[in-house]
Amino acid sequence: MASSVTVKVEGLRELGTRMKGLSEAMNNRIARAATAAGAVVIRDSAKRKVAVDTGNLKKNIIVKRLPKGESPLTSEHIVTVRQGKLTKKQKAAGLGDAFYGRFVEYGTAKMPARPFMRPAFDESKEKAVQAIKDRISKRLAKAGV
Repeated sequence: MASSVTVKVEGLRELGTRMKGLSEAMNNRIARAATAAGAVVIRDSAKRKVAVDTGNLKKNIIVKRLPKGESPLTSEHIVTVRQGKLTKKQKAAGLGDAFYGRFVEYGTAKMPARPFMRPAFDESKEKAVQAIKDRISKRLAKAGV
């Protein structure tokens, strides 16, 4: 079973002070952009690490923003494998259902595990935090704070 991982970054008091002068809408936009930037770093690492047969699984590793009701945080993005029903546009792009991503990650009784998500996270978490910091700094500079 997959588990959620949270990364806590210390020393953000100065950031909080800078962001207090902004509107809630601006803070939310900055948070969404920052968490998306961090998730993209991990997604790209997972795409480099995944075993490729047809390429379908690799194409279906995505970043998804969770709706506000599902998370008590300001913004939360996850890196996951798209599975289930596909849209016509996705089918036309050559995507297929990638339900089997969990079998590749964790293995089965007849197939050894070939993890790609967890190693991607472990390898890229510092780069992801840096991407988040960079995005916040750029957005604050753009907002004139």
